[in-house]
Amino acid sequence: MKNILLRVSLKGSLRTFLLLIKYVINSKVVCTDGADFELNLHVLWINPISGILMVKKYEGDEAGSGPGSFCIPRAVLDALLDAKASAYEICSYLVLARFTEATGQYSSASISAVNRYTGANKTKGGPVDRAIERLKTIRAKGKKTVSNGRSGKSHQMVEQVVDLGPILFDRDTWQDQTGEILPDGPTERGRILYILPDFGESIEDRIWFGGNLVKGVGDFGQPLKALKNAGDVAARLLLLLYAVHDMETWGGVRPAGEGAGPWQHYEPVADANQLCGGVRLIRAKAAGMVGSFAMFSRAWSTPTSSQPWWDAHAAAGGPVFQALTALESCGMLYEVVLVLNRNADKKQFSSGEEYGGIPADAEPLYELDCRTQHGYKPQGEVGIGGATANTAGALGHSVALEGGVFDGTYAAIVLQGNPAMIAGIYRLRFRVANPKNVGVSGAWARIHQNNREAFELVQKVRIKNGLPALAPTDGDFRPSEKKAYATPRKASTHSRDDLPF
Repeated sequence: MKNILLRVSLKGSLRTFLLLIKYVINSKVVCTDGADFELNLHVLWINPISGILMVKKYEGDEAGSGPGSFCIPRAVLDALLDAKASAYEICSYLVLARFTEATGQYSSASISAVNRYTGANKTKGGPVDRAIERLKTIRAKGKKTVSNGRSGKSHQMVEQVVDLGPILFDRDTWQDQTGEILPDGPTERGRILYILPDFGESIEDRIWFGGNLVKGVGDFGQPLKALKNAGDVAARLLLLLYAVHDMETWGGVRPAGEGAGPWQHYEPVADANQLCGGVRLIRAKAAGMVGSFAMFSRAWSTPTSSQPWWDAHAAAGGPVFQALTALESCGMLYEVVLVLNRNADKKQFSSGEEYGGIPADAEPLYELDCRTQHGYKPQGEVGIGGATANTAGALGHSVALEGGVFDGTYAAIVLQGNPAMIAGIYRLRFRVANPKNVGVSGAWARIHQNNREAFELVQKVRIKNGLPALAPTDGDFRPSEKKAYATPRKASTHSRDDLPF
């Protein structure tokens, strides 16, 4: 079911208004982006608060039949983490948020919908009922700048934490407290059941999700059921990963800088080799995950203990690393192996072991591979690791074991004198992917342009060394979100496809 919104003036004459309705019913609606929608209308009505003419077009048996995208306020993410929300509570909130209208506040999702998408026990008073009841008690907090109340040189402005209120209201409680007339749809299915306050956050600044995180797609029929089964730490960690998912710069979860997420470090297996053609060959092998205290400590907090956090985390069996592994194994994310434009920094883990860290100013040069545990590499995300490995092997620097067995070692070819390193970042599968969203098409254009230029460099090296040119794999340099198990390209059912992710 699609909502198409037309803003009309209620000050005009009734005759003008009726003519407008007649025009809408018997014509096309021409949207601001130039797209036409043929309408087969069932009903029109006026939102009494906003003065917006609501036009319903039914295309399926349930509201929001397309993949779409949705968002949650950052204040809600902080509130859920501060409250140590359970997997059921996080999944329930995501379902409610998925079935909101354009503002992201009014949800028509029912308890039965939450049960269905999470695969929950449907008994009355079951885990979903309890989760929603607790969500209504979780309160968001914000900060405001106030005077410290002093005068003269002692006066200064200080930040003060303020209570913003609950992150979820049921319909009756909201109406009792506000008296608002809710923007219900024309049928019982469109009745607003829950209100998710936005706390004044602009819609562009919120955290965005692909709609298929809730509804599923392809082999991933019930992603939230898998998330629920992965546990509380995994659910909290997933929220944190969405908060730092940066497709425009990194093509995935940001691994360096403020709020950096986890990544895979690759350590050199040999010194770099100088090749004919003014390039050098770097070979590195996967050596394990790297995570930051700033993020991991929000997903898992230590029980009362005098131990340092990392020691307590290790003693508990590494629950956040286990959660990251669970998210990868259930298909929520996958690794993308990159060549970066900086040399690795020498850093140490809390154990004292050294590793090559990612400098804060590093950027991706090109992609080598997309490593997914589900055997599916989305078209256009294969990378050029096959070309670099083939070339390295042909020049006597194989990255494979005897018999061509892959052991996690990759080859990167870069210009001599240029800094470079290999690292693996995480890309969320159910991300905002519609190219109409600001930044999406540009991000993929950059990724594939970088890969194309790197592939051309490899071709020149092969020619210089008397090797035959390689034929590019079909789709290596063309993004195809339409076929990926991220969100397909169909327009959002929430009329948000012109918004950034």
